Amino acid sequence: MSEPGFELVKSSLSRHRQTATSVARIIPTQQEIDELFKERITPERDLPPMQPLFEMFDVPCFYRGELVADCGKAKSGKTFFLSILMTACLTEKVLALERYHPKDEQQADSSNPLKVLWLDTEQSQQSTQEILKDRIIPLAERELDIGDSPHDSITPESLNSTFYAFNLRGLGFDKRQKMVEVALRAIKPDICIIDGVKDLMTDINDAVQATLIMENLMALAKELNCCIVCVLHQNKSEQDRNMRGSIGTELTNKAFEVFQCEMIDESGTFKVTHTYSRKKKMRPKLYYTVNEAGLPEQCQDYREQPRDAQGRWISSKDLTDPSENQMTENDLRKLFVTAMEGRTQRPFNEVMAIALKKCGVIDAKAYYQYLDQAIEQQIIYKEVHPETGATWVVLTDNELPF
Repeated sequence: MSEPGFELVKSSLSRHRQTATSVARIIPTQQEIDELFKERITPERDLPPMQPLFEMFDVPCFYRGELVADCGKAKSGKTFFLSILMTACLTEKVLALERYHPKDEQQADSSNPLKVLWLDTEQSQQSTQEILKDRIIPLAERELDIGDSPHDSITPESLNSTFYAFNLRGLGFDKRQKMVEVALRAIKPDICIIDGVKDLMTDINDAVQATLIMENLMALAKELNCCIVCVLHQNKSEQDRNMRGSIGTELTNKAFEVFQCEMIDESGTFKVTHTYSRKKKMRPKLYYTVNEAGLPEQCQDYREQPRDAQGRWISSKDLTDPSENQMTENDLRKLFVTAMEGRTQRPFNEVMAIALKKCGVIDAKAYYQYLDQAIEQQIIYKEVHPETGATWVVLTDNELPF
C-alpha cells in the first residue's frame, strides 16, 4: 500500500507534466505567427470601405459582409418587412427603404437589380410562392410605375436571373445547414434572407450549435461579400424583447444591426425600429399599413395604441381628445425632467410610476398623452435596449448607457 505522501507527490508530478505539455502545445510556429499578423489592424492599413446596400431615412443599412437580424413577436410583420426589403432589391425604392448610392458615383452606375437569395424554412411551398407572386412582384411593379427606375417591368427573365427563392422546410436540419452554404456559394447573392435561422439547429438553446452556425454565416458573409439577414422570433412575453434561445443570444452579439418588427394597433399598423447598429443608428421608425390589395403603404400620420402589462390593447380614444390633458412645452419638459430625478435616461416603467405618483398626473391615460406630446415636441424619445428588450425614456440629445 502506498504512503499518502507518495500519492500526493505523484499527483503533483502528473499535473506538472500536463502543464508542461500544455505550454509546449501553444508555442507558435512561424507560419502561425505570419497568419496572425495578416489580421493585424493598424492606422496605416489600407482597408476597403464598408458597402451598404440600402439606406432608410438617410441612414445607410444592410452592409455587405455583415449579419443583420430581423426580429419580432409572432405575426409582427417580420416576413412583410422582408418582402419590402426583397422588393427594394428589384427596384430603386420601396416606402422609406431605398438603394444606397455613394455620393461620388453616378446613380445609373449602381441601379442594376441586386441578386437576392431567399431561403424559407418556416412556411409551406405554396405560401412562399404566394408571397413572391402576390406581394413582391406586384409591389415591385407598383414602385416601378411611380418611380424613376430605368427598369420598365418585372419580366420572368429578369426575375429568374436576379431572384432565387428556395423552400427548405421539408428538409432535415442537417440538410438545411448544408443547402444554405450550397446556395450561397452557387448563387453568390448580394443579399441572402434566412427565414428562419433557428431551423438550422436541433435545439434552439444549444449554445455550441448556435456558436458554430453564427461563425459559419459570418465567414460566408465575409468571403462572398454579401449581406445575410437572419430572421428570428422574440420571446413570447410582452415585456421580453430578447430573441429566442442561445441562437438569439449569439445573433444579438454577432449582428451588425438589428431591426425589430411589431404590430402597434388593432387595425393592423406595423412599425419597424432600428434597435441596434454598430455604425449609425436611425432614429425615425418606419410605419406602414397593408391596403386591400395586400401591399404596404407608408403611414405619414400615426399614433401608437398602448398596451397593458399583459400585452392587451388599451383603448386610445381618450388619448386623442385634444380638449383634455394638454400641457405647455415648458410643463411637459418639467414633468419628464422631474420624473428622471437627475438622470438623462430611465426605464419606461420607472418614469411612468414616478410621473404618476410624484408629479400629479391623474391616470395612465393622461400619462400616455403627455408622453406622445413630449415625443412630438422632441423633449424625449423612447429606445429599446438591444439585449434586454426593455423600453427606456431618454431626454433628447443624451445617449443611452448601453
